[in-house]
Amino acid sequence: MPEAKWLQSYSGVRATIGLGPGVSADDDAFAFRHAYCYALSRLQANPASHVRLVLARDPRPTGPSLAGAQARGLASACRDLGVHLDLIDLGVVTTPIWQHSVRLFDAHGGVMVTASHNPIDDNGWKYATGVETFGVEPAPPGALLSAPEMGNLIRAARAFSPATTSLEPVGAADETAHTRAVSQYLTFISNAYHTPAAGARVVVDPNGGAASRVAERAFRALGVEPIMVNDQEGHPAHEIDVEHAQPDGTHVLDQLAERVRREQALFGLAYDFDADRGNLTFVDAAGTGRIPSPQEAAAINTAIALAVHRRSGDTRPAAIVASDATSCRVHQVAAAFGAEVFEVETGEIHVVTEMQYLERRGFCAVVGLEGANGGTIFAGTTCRDGTLVGAGALLASADPELRDMVARALGPHDGHMAPGLAGFIDVLPRQRSFSDKRAAPGDWAATVTSLELEFPKAFASTLAGTWERFEIVYSYGRHVGPDRPLSSGFGWKARVSRPGAEGFLWIRRSKTEAQVARLVGDGPDDASARTLLDLGRRLLDTAATARPRSSVRPVP
Repeated sequence: MPEAKWLQSYSGVRATIGLGPGVSADDDAFAFRHAYCYALSRLQANPASHVRLVLARDPRPTGPSLAGAQARGLASACRDLGVHLDLIDLGVVTTPIWQHSVRLFDAHGGVMVTASHNPIDDNGWKYATGVETFGVEPAPPGALLSAPEMGNLIRAARAFSPATTSLEPVGAADETAHTRAVSQYLTFISNAYHTPAAGARVVVDPNGGAASRVAERAFRALGVEPIMVNDQEGHPAHEIDVEHAQPDGTHVLDQLAERVRREQALFGLAYDFDADRGNLTFVDAAGTGRIPSPQEAAAINTAIALAVHRRSGDTRPAAIVASDATSCRVHQVAAAFGAEVFEVETGEIHVVTEMQYLERRGFCAVVGLEGANGGTIFAGTTCRDGTLVGAGALLASADPELRDMVARALGPHDGHMAPGLAGFIDVLPRQRSFSDKRAAPGDWAATVTSLELEFPKAFASTLAGTWERFEIVYSYGRHVGPDRPLSSGFGWKARVSRPGAEGFLWIRRSKTEAQVARLVGDGPDDASARTLLDLGRRLLDTAATARPRSSVRPVP
């Protein structure tokens, strides 16, 4: 079956399908089927005689073929239901622009054809909620579908095989709609995050992705004239995933760091292919190129977002939403500003849904974070946005008023902060995080039972000399707490603490990589964080060779 190679999760659907430009008949049919079922789900949630959907893609070579299959699927479903379809095809745009456009065009939802940070021979798609959303824990308008909605869609597409037809025409991108969508997005960027930093130098690397035609304009809207590199659309100059070291020990961002040094720029920003992630690099006072870790980037974004909220005069209490794998450093920054942190299970959709929920409760959800990958959802948006990571770095580097606010809040620094992004990072709390991937034991429930049996023993033998206490919590969707969920897809976390210090060991089976478990060890220094991570590795190895009988009664 063609779906065997497709990874389907609440984050979207993707597979390795080659460099195209065409795709196989099976893959075309699979994309058609998903789109057909998605259109049915939108009309079931919000029945209408006229439906508007927004289609977009990144510049992968197979993008036009998959977008065509998606368009035919949407059109077929609407035809079969007697519903008029207004399909707005934006062509190549970033994921943040696509999601803004669902709201801009008052749409019932939309499709983004992308495999995000995965290699260029991968491709897939994401689906969005509409401006009117219904169902269990609905996501905000323009966000990815909620986990229950995406789960229902995946099951429907597996069970239902509508006949593929070529009767539905697939038109060209709507240039007028594209222009309007980009313009409105740039207006939002300028209004929310413009920086008084005339003359500042920033190196921007779209790497041939969807940001190639918009990044330069976005940074001009932010108040700087960027130095552009690798901005020929559809032609990446290096790996799309820039969060890792090369086999020879160099880092994917080393060349960007060197360009930042030559240009004496504040920092460099590298996008992934659909521009929902941005990775930073800068040169410190010693002339050394530095690449902030994803957790470090999350802390930078938290401090800036809280300072922006404080300067705005908004009287609502500030709230931070953080995934369960986000470093305690974010909690410490939030505490310095008097903000509350709300944890959710790892996953962008859980973060944005909780942000919406908190706004309805009277909070100002200033930022949402997935610390383990650096993904950040800023206020006013419903998805991660690489450009806003750059906007935050620009404020952190060059806005004196905000820098002073952060220095005073995070003291003791006597109100002083060394220049640039390096100075900003230096005033952040000294928490460290390390992450890893391991083979995931097949039975997750049995694995968690093993963790629960073995961790207290390991704490007594390995950690008790450093930490005073621990507690076990589970995360599923928007809920984090001591009750173990019935579902097998939850996260497991052991929080450790002593007066003046905190940390954790987090383990969860990946929902985007088959048979992979992800681990994070977080502590106040390198040694404690690595000790926790090493312990997690040993506990997983023990779980892989043991199948203990459950000693914990799951609760709903």
